[in-house]
Amino acid sequence: MPKRGVSLKKPKVIVNVFSSVDGRITTSPDRNVMEWTAAGIDGDANTITHRLYDDLDCDAMLSGSESLMVWGSHWVELEKPIYVPKKSKSYIVFDGRGRINWQQTKDLVVVTREDVPGSYIEQLREKKITYILAGRGNHIDIRLALHHLYEMGFRTIGLSGGGSINGAFLRAGVIDEISLVLAPLVIGGRTTPTTFDCEDLLSVEGAASLELLQSKPLGNKGAVWLHYRVGGKK
Repeated sequence: MPKRGVSLKKPKVIVNVFSSVDGRITTSPDRNVMEWTAAGIDGDANTITHRLYDDLDCDAMLSGSESLMVWGSHWVELEKPIYVPKKSKSYIVFDGRGRINWQQTKDLVVVTREDVPGSYIEQLREKKITYILAGRGNHIDIRLALHHLYEMGFRTIGLSGGGSINGAFLRAGVIDEISLVLAPLVIGGRTTPTTFDCEDLLSVEGAASLELLQSKPLGNKGAVWLHYRVGGKK
């Protein structure tokens, strides 16, 4: 445990996701975004985004347990498999409430709370899953978790959402870059998940300013890539 007051080192965190032009990341609540790909309407944004993990030198991919649970309950079969990033060494999942019964364990790193039920820790140990304990109470301590991941050797992590974990990382102020692929779609909706779902700001002072690093169309089906540095020049 780092001493109080000591600055915590962390990997670079790059949000790398695709969304509709209006920022939606699914068709509606509790649906798998893979249905866009299966229907052939995402402009290849899904495949493009997965290839970008390599271009951005991500040595791990990270998501929250909520996304995995939605995908599992709304499975979408694809005719062709999505590109698997080559540089990524691990798949990191934040599961603070210990809700997942793990079946796929290869290269898995689970981050959970220090006071998660003991039965969950026992599952991780029995299945020989690498895990990190960070924080107590209602939420994982994101900064502490990233420090532990840095100590494990991770240097650039691709955060792949859902909106809740993206939003938590945004509010924690730990995102360094945003790599966003816009699919040629407009979804709309009032409760449909967005790229960043979190508590409302109290003032404009809390908005994260961005510096555009590059933008360009990728592929020939209408997808556009936007790459920003967080906290850039105003």
